Amino acid sequence: MNHIALPTADPARGARFYRDVLGFQEVARPAFSFDGRWLYRKEARVMIHLIHDTNYQPPTGAINTLGHHFALQCNEIDSARAMLAGKGLETVERTLPDHGFRQIFFRDPDGNVIEMGQWPDVHDMVAAD
Repeated sequence: MNHIALPTADPARGARFYRDVLGFQEVARPAFSFDGRWLYRKEARVMIHLIHDTNYQPPTGAINTLGHHFALQCNEIDSARAMLAGKGLETVERTLPDHGFRQIFFRDPDGNVIEMGQWPDVHDMVAAD
């Protein structure tokens, strides 16, 4: 995967969130005809493209863990939970019943849902041929 594109009502606010909360760094983006920000996280090897949408309406209500979201690997889920709580972010926690993998779901300032999970290496999950 190269990047995830997310809508934002305020690109500067969104970029601050991804930098300050999740450790992304802002990188140069082309001179598009619309505002936005590109952010990169080297450890995750993924970019987030925040795309300004003047008509964007953030979702309301409870965090929907079954809806659209993206997930980031987290090796220290308890530390992540404490960090998110310290930032005042609402979270929903789950433990996958068959595997015991732990997940934390939360929202960015535009209501986009993010999951942080503590999973084993994907190679350990793939069935042997």
